Amino acid sequence: MSAAIQHYLCEYKVPNTNVYAIPMDKYKSLYVKQWKYNRPPDMTRIPEIHSWMSQFRRMDGVLNLAYIHGDGLVCFEGNHRRIALEGLNIPVLVDIVWDATDDIVRHEFFRLNKAVSVPELYVSDTPATMRVEIEDAVAQFRKKYSSMESTSGKPQRPNYNRDKLTDELMRLQKELVVPVGELMSRLYALNESYASKDKSKLTEKMRQKCEASGLWLFAWSASIPTKDLQ
Repeated sequence: MSAAIQHYLCEYKVPNTNVYAIPMDKYKSLYVKQWKYNRPPDMTRIPEIHSWMSQFRRMDGVLNLAYIHGDGLVCFEGNHRRIALEGLNIPVLVDIVWDATDDIVRHEFFRLNKAVSVPELYVSDTPATMRVEIEDAVAQFRKKYSSMESTSGKPQRPNYNRDKLTDELMRLQKELVVPVGELMSRLYALNESYASKDKSKLTEKMRQKCEASGLWLFAWSASIPTKDLQ
């Protein structure tokens, strides 16, 4: 099947590479989807990327794709840009790994992201059900405490970011060996308990942020002690 797609795209290929500049109508006919092991995209980033590409009438970088037997063409790097292409009519730049496996794509993904921290949930063989449950738990937490979420790779206490929260939930679930629903119930109960904790070591600004948001879990440490949840 990949041979047919390669033939279909051959006129758009940059010589001696696996890079293609594909007209939008041809790109849409490829039905590219997100690689199953990617984390969910942060939809708040999409409008800015879309606006930039619309203004300058060109791609913001390239999409890294792979053809996997049984899955077709998947995007494993650049999914924010892929989604932001919706409604645009510009050439789409893609770099394709042909006839790949998930292991090959994982290796390439790590190569491209070697300087970027990726949550364990997306780099380990986590059961699909567990992955969905943790993603849902993270989404609910972010919605509940949106004012405390940081986009920084190293958020300052008492803030948190999505990826570090995901890693915390993965770690705690493994150490406690409890269902994700039970873990979240314990976390929310712990948060209420922390609200009554001695706050003398917190700055006034930290106390005000926690009181306004209702989130105390990360006020004293970026990591939640497992013993506090037992």
